[in-house]
Amino acid sequence: MWFWTHKLKSLLSKGEYETIILLCQERLLQHAPEYWTLRALGLSLMHVGRTSEAFEWLTKCLRQYPGKSAIQYDLGLIYLRQECYSQARDHMLAALEGGYRTDALFLDLGRVYYYLGEFEKATNCFREVVRRHPKHAEACTLLGVVYKRRALYEEAVVVYQQAIRWGGETADKHTSLAEIYVRQEKWQDAIREYHRVLELDPSNFSAHYALGSIYEILGENTRAIDQLLNAHRIDADDERTRQKLERLLIS
Repeated sequence: MWFWTHKLKSLLSKGEYETIILLCQERLLQHAPEYWTLRALGLSLMHVGRTSEAFEWLTKCLRQYPGKSAIQYDLGLIYLRQECYSQARDHMLAALEGGYRTDALFLDLGRVYYYLGEFEKATNCFREVVRRHPKHAEACTLLGVVYKRRALYEEAVVVYQQAIRWGGETADKHTSLAEIYVRQEKWQDAIREYHRVLELDPSNFSAHYALGSIYEILGENTRAIDQLLNAHRIDADDERTRQKLERLLIS
């Protein structure tokens, strides 16, 4: 039994879901249903998009092993993928109450709360992961997202900078920082971040457009026109860019 369980866990970690499905289906023909056979089969079916079958096997697993709270989390994941957030929350809370307290659970429960508009609870979930692992880049990024949504801009800047430090630079992280600085009217900080976005992604339309808009606000029309022309080259059909260019060119 130990070898079988270890094999399933190893295949799951490698994402070999089709192999797991075949192995579990064969085993069920020869052996009584076991916890990891049922759970690995359900998880693998979920990952390959066979949602109704995944739900069936995981529900069967929960009926047979009601004390295994991890299955509640698995069922919550199915509902999360289906954007059924209230049901996802209920199952994940059941997992939490049953003693299942993994980082993945807190991250996904935080996402669920965010989608439900319960931003303070989402914050608490992401904070818990950061408390456990201060260098957890994904948790820092998600915490930045919810801080930004709550207009807690100083806190958002701090955790986005931590996300960059521990998880590396991405255009999305620098864009989020730039957007925060725009809301605070910290124009030079926003300009710096958008230029970093363009270093990472030179064809980023939004960064060029945003820079053009900032330079227009600052009265630096030549720079504004340059950036808006770059945006126009990337997306010639964008009406906002065309209107800004016309306004600046005739001023």
